[in-house]
Amino acid sequence: MSEILDEETTAKIIKNIRANDQPSPHFQATMINFVWSLHQSDGGLDEIDLDEEEMHEMLNQLPTNPELELSYME
Repeated sequence: MSEILDEETTAKIIKNIRANDQPSPHFQATMINFVWSLHQSDGGLDEIDLDEEEMHEMLNQLPTNPELELSYME
């Protein structure tokens, strides 16, 4: 079992993603796969260092449009 997302929360998020139309079916499938990956994760996210400024930037300044988000990918 995941240390990040339990089964009930995972199922609720996936149901919500499926219930809300997205501009791109590919993006909707990507979101579902991401949630499933978090559910399968062993909790290794604690090993990722993140400072306060970096967290603020990621949560408040990046676009939510998936097409624009691609410009931030390496």
